[in-house]
Amino acid sequence: MQVRIKTREIRARLENLAVVMVDTLYPENIGAAARACANFGVSRLVLVRPRDLNPEKMRAMATRSGLPVLERMRVYRDLVEALAEFNYVVGTTARLGKQRKVHETVREIVPRIVDLSQNNRIAFLFGNEKWGLTNEDLYHCHTVITIPTTEKASLNVSQAVVIVLYEMFCASAEVELPKPRLATVRELEVMYEIIRQTLKRIDYVPHDNETLWMTTIRRFLSRLDLTAQEVRVIQGFCKQLLWALEHPRPEK
Repeated sequence: MQVRIKTREIRARLENLAVVMVDTLYPENIGAAARACANFGVSRLVLVRPRDLNPEKMRAMATRSGLPVLERMRVYRDLVEALAEFNYVVGTTARLGKQRKVHETVREIVPRIVDLSQNNRIAFLFGNEKWGLTNEDLYHCHTVITIPTTEKASLNVSQAVVIVLYEMFCASAEVELPKPRLATVRELEVMYEIIRQTLKRIDYVPHDNETLWMTTIRRFLSRLDLTAQEVRVIQGFCKQLLWALEHPRPEK
């Protein structure tokens, strides 16, 4: 007899995640990072040696949702001190030299971070806008990841924050979008009939095998999973076309 063991899917604990930005040049990027934190359920933003903390510029990019993150953010002068309370540090880099030893993308590391986040505080480290994290910064990381881009392309630091947090958010909760109602068979049959009438009116149906022609059209449209609203749009288009054919405009 086969015994089935029920397993519980483990999800990331977002409250144990933090964004740490090192040597940030522009306050707009700090604000954008705060907004990303708010969007994806991360409340902790840590700054190390920020060059500019202009409150107006930060708040403008943070928008209303990111303001609470800005208000709680912590600022340090020393990276080691900023990372002292974390159990695991993930560095990010776009440069893939031999000394960097980067072997994973953000998506590949997500399962491990999900497991670690259950009982550990995780810091995602992001570097300066111009040169990123230095080798000295990466020295304090447990691992280093990269975000693949096209050749010679680079991401803005706030864009990198968005991508990393998005991947973690997707691993933290089931995101269910409302599914539209598909058209009923009755609604589809009404649509197919007016399509048939329209095609016959413009002489686009082979006279020798109308059923085979309509079957091809039905099979094509059935693959689109048409909603009730889309069916009404198609019906309206066909009705308007038939009306226009019956009531041609006089030539000027």
